[in-house]
Amino acid sequence: MIRLFVSSPLKENQVLSLNEKQVHYLFHVMRMKSGGRILLFNGIDGEFLAALTEISKSKAIACCLEKTRSQQEEKSLDVWLCFAPIKKDNMDFIVQKATELGVDVLWPILTTRSVCKPNIPRMKMQVIEAAEQCERLSVPLVKEPIQWELFLENFPEDRTLYYLSERSQGCSSVSSKEKVSFFVGPEGGFDERELEILSSKPFAVCMHLGRRILRAETACIVSLACFNQFLNWET
Repeated sequence: MIRLFVSSPLKENQVLSLNEKQVHYLFHVMRMKSGGRILLFNGIDGEFLAALTEISKSKAIACCLEKTRSQQEEKSLDVWLCFAPIKKDNMDFIVQKATELGVDVLWPILTTRSVCKPNIPRMKMQVIEAAEQCERLSVPLVKEPIQWELFLENFPEDRTLYYLSERSQGCSSVSSKEKVSFFVGPEGGFDERELEILSSKPFAVCMHLGRRILRAETACIVSLACFNQFLNWET
C-alpha cells in the first residue's frame, strides 16, 4: 500500500490536504481514485490508514480512518552518520540506504579533502522517500553541512564518535549500546592533521572495517549494517 509522509498532526477522522508532489504521484502516476486507501505517517503520531475523499489533477484530500501502527513500535537506534560529501550518485546511495538502516541523523562534514558540496534539499527529499518505501515511522534529521573543525569543537561529549580510518589500527566493533556516531571521510580519506586531532578527542574512537580499502559509500553502509547486527536488528 502507498505510504506518504505528512507534516500535519494525525488522528482518527483527521482531514488533510496533500501537497502538490503527492497529488501528482497519486493522480498521475498511481492513477488513484476517490475512495482509495493510503497510509500516512508524520514521525510523531504513528501510522494511519486513510481514505482519499477527493482527488483530481490539482488536489487530494485524505481522511484518517484508523491507526495501524503506534510510534512506540519503532525503537530509535540513536545513531548518527557523519560523512564527507561525495559525488551525487554515491551521495544518493548513502542517504537512501542509511535511512533504510535506521539512522537518526545524517550530517555532512566538510573535511580537508572534500571536493563536493551536499545538496541539502535533495537529501531531505530522499530521506522522506526512503522512509516511505522501507516502512519506517520516522524520517532522519538532515543537518546543515559544517566544517570539520567546528564539528569536533561542538560535538556532544556524551556521544561516542567512531571515525573510520583505513590505514590506522583501531577497534572493529562498538562496545556497548551507547549513543553512537560514525564518521566517514571523503574519497581520499582523512588527512594526517584530521586523524591527529580526532585521536586527541576523548569521545572519538578509531575504527576499522577490515583489511580491504572500502569506498566511502561502502564504509557508511557497512558501519550501519554492523551496528544493526550488534543490536540483533531489534529496531
